[in-house]
Amino acid sequence: MTSPQLATNLARFAEMEGRHPRLLLATASDEEQAYHKHVATLFADGGFDVDVAPQHSDAQSIAMQAIDCDADMLVLIRTSLTAQDRVSVADLISALDGLDAEYVKVGIVGHADDPARGNVDFVCDLEHLQTADCEALIAYILAIEEGRVAQHI
Repeated sequence: MTSPQLATNLARFAEMEGRHPRLLLATASDEEQAYHKHVATLFADGGFDVDVAPQHSDAQSIAMQAIDCDADMLVLIRTSLTAQDRVSVADLISALDGLDAEYVKVGIVGHADDPARGNVDFVCDLEHLQTADCEALIAYILAIEEGRVAQHI
């Protein structure tokens, strides 16, 4: 169920952009595939348009897909802090930068104490992922968008 604040922010974003906020969901390794449906459903129920990167995608192809689908956010599901990641946060950020897509915000759904948290725009704890995270993310994206629009006035 969408909260009144979330609905208001979604409507404001749609008024400015002509669409709902869009995110691309990817996984750091094969271990996270089991969480794809849960995370995608939560964000979709929260009002986001959700695209999912194909399994076994590398950082460059994920970055390209983020641009192609006009994503506002790239969300990496990263649950194991000890496993070898197929896709690292640093590689994703580097790939986005190389494609002049610094405007795509990068976040992690996994552990609140993820060591990469200082390099991303947001971190959501997978064990406690809920509608409040959608509310916080749309408020964050809306603030960025309002700031961008204000600069062009």
